[in-house]
Amino acid sequence: MPANSEASTGNAYKRLVRNTMLFLALLVVARFVLEISGTPGTVTRYLSSTAGLVLAAIYLAAIAPLKRGMLKFSQLFLPALLLPAWTIGWVILATFISGAFRLERSHFAGPADYGNWGHLGFHIFEHVIEIGILFVVVLVLMTLVHLLWRWPVTVGPGVILGALVIVRYWLEAMGVSGLRTAALSSTVGILVAGFYLGGVGPRLGLAGGRRLFVPALVLGWTWRLWVFIATLMSAFPPLYQTHFFNRSAGNVPVRLAGALAGTVVEGFIAGLIVWGIAAWIADATREAAE
Repeated sequence: MPANSEASTGNAYKRLVRNTMLFLALLVVARFVLEISGTPGTVTRYLSSTAGLVLAAIYLAAIAPLKRGMLKFSQLFLPALLLPAWTIGWVILATFISGAFRLERSHFAGPADYGNWGHLGFHIFEHVIEIGILFVVVLVLMTLVHLLWRWPVTVGPGVILGALVIVRYWLEAMGVSGLRTAALSSTVGILVAGFYLGGVGPRLGLAGGRRLFVPALVLGWTWRLWVFIATLMSAFPPLYQTHFFNRSAGNVPVRLAGALAGTVVEGFIAGLIVWGIAAWIADATREAAE
């Protein structure tokens, strides 16, 4: 590849990372400004920097290889650390300003932080610790998306399925009614993925049902893995309660082991269904083209 072409793709990747970081900064600033201007917390809480960080991370992992960015697994570590550190850095800044100037409308600092520098400092230290936790979470999610690039046709639907699960999890964590969040059904999403695979796969060289089989299974297992991650994030008391896992039923380790086994079995079954839909669509569109 010519040097100028390599420089162009490198710059495209840098712009992608820079724009992602700009989005995360704006998310924190927008929530802070809206809060201190009097916007109710029931509205501003949906501008979650944590949810935005997770969605931005999987987006970056999906798009970066197109910009000749993260082509190797080892290249995931830097953005997986940079994005949480950058986001939490803005959260720390908003926390310090809120605590130092007693901005009572802001959720970033509480009454215990006002005039109490020790408490405010400890609050900020908790956010610093949060960087390490988010680094692990972001790295796992970015790795999952990065693995999908072994089958490029699965990247788009795989990320959409992840986004559906993430958004539904976060809305339920915010207390939105299950009747509303059910509209974000990833079960419907996996069926739509079958139509996508059947329509796009042959145009990427996956002609015939046999070549669609492995990508279909990958999508089935990817879907169930996203759901299992949401299940884990709902299973432990410090985290949010969602429909993905009911802690009150007890036997958490046993039920989580069952959920993991179900991920393998249900993912395989879902993959077969996706394969059937994809093969049907591929055959139908081939006949129409002929």
